[in-house]
Amino acid sequence: MSPFRMQMPFVARPWTTIVVRRFVATCLAVASLTASLACHGMLDVTDPTLVQDRDIANSAGANARRLAVSSSFNSIVSMMAGDVALITDERMVDARPINASTNQVFLDRRDGAAYEARNVPNDPHLGQWDGVFTQAALAIAAVHAYATDSLRGDYLAQLFAIRGYTALQVAEDICPGFPLNDLTPDGQPKLGGPLTTDSAITYAMSQLDSAEHYAVDSIRFLNLARVAKGRALLDLGHYAEAAAAVAGVPTDFVYLPDWVNFVYVQPYQWSGVRLAVGNLDGGTGLPFASAADPRTPVIYKTVRYGNAADSLYDQRKYTNNSVPMVVASGVEARLIEAEAALQANDPQWLAILNQLRATAITPAMSSISNPPATHDAQVDLLYRERAFWLYLTGRRLGDLRRLIRNYGRMPESVFPTGAYPLGGSYGPATAIPFVYDVQRRFNPHITSGCTTR
Repeated sequence: MSPFRMQMPFVARPWTTIVVRRFVATCLAVASLTASLACHGMLDVTDPTLVQDRDIANSAGANARRLAVSSSFNSIVSMMAGDVALITDERMVDARPINASTNQVFLDRRDGAAYEARNVPNDPHLGQWDGVFTQAALAIAAVHAYATDSLRGDYLAQLFAIRGYTALQVAEDICPGFPLNDLTPDGQPKLGGPLTTDSAITYAMSQLDSAEHYAVDSIRFLNLARVAKGRALLDLGHYAEAAAAVAGVPTDFVYLPDWVNFVYVQPYQWSGVRLAVGNLDGGTGLPFASAADPRTPVIYKTVRYGNAADSLYDQRKYTNNSVPMVVASGVEARLIEAEAALQANDPQWLAILNQLRATAITPAMSSISNPPATHDAQVDLLYRERAFWLYLTGRRLGDLRRLIRNYGRMPESVFPTGAYPLGGSYGPATAIPFVYDVQRRFNPHITSGCTTR
């Protein structure tokens, strides 16, 4: 059986097959290869609904698999950023007419039990990340076998960077106890056991090390791997190593998706649920809407849409679905260095923050001239700067969980807490749950749900 038709037993993912088929049909146009290597021949199959291994056992087929991975990665990274924004303080559900039994409301309310119960029999996040992870395994095998010598290293660097980034994002955002399902070298399912956050991050770093190994000519993929590795080391509390990992990343580096139309930006109304910019959410959130900070541009919804008669704000960072989300950047690299410096009691941490404010945005922002004196307050300032620089890029949940894990903060002091604006109270979730009922039915290694909610 072709791996393209193999359905992993943990989650059925017809969208993955669709994406692969589309990319097989258009892969070489996207990659701007020569006409002689165009998709002619790749579609000459006995069954037009089935892509056989023999039809893509060549360099063009290997590239098609790589492009399919990149496409799926672009989509799920940006969708995850949207849910991260809701479970944290970046965005909130509008009080106007809503369906109160939606993923968006449950995430906004931090109601992990209701979110998990609603999503049986699917696992909307872990299943899609598995799709990217296993697609990349197939693509790596194909690139090893068929890619030309001049492209093999860069293709492998990209694919290993995507696998590492995928494992890291799951570790930062999904509650512990989840599996990372994979494939054997011959394309058979390899079901994973429950992972702690730390063990998943450590595995992510092994994939990122491979990306750095293969990234001979592609600085873009090398810097993607470096930033992700610095982020992983930060999560583990290895601050000096994190700074060293990103030291070679230039501040103006930006990793954008390959196809911006695949980037998912939540509009003001998403699946019938209207969204707004978070503002002091739950009493602990940052003033993303009211701070008048140029890094989080906002607009009154009445001005933007006319028919939304309320005083809430909508975000203007992404004005339409053609504005790409930054996946990794040199700004993030400098923020990693700033946190490492603060941990070492090096005053350079403030100099890094002020350098970014002076050079990484136009017009320049004023310097922070009166930093707080205590270490805890300095950490608050640093994480506020991270929040505004990295707004709506999927970093905020990892940051809040790191404040709990590495800095000893209580969940109630970093997550929205207390009375929920649409009724009831915020729940205890500090991560996005995986759907235990789905995982246990398809994976015998998973015998309990989230380690923490």
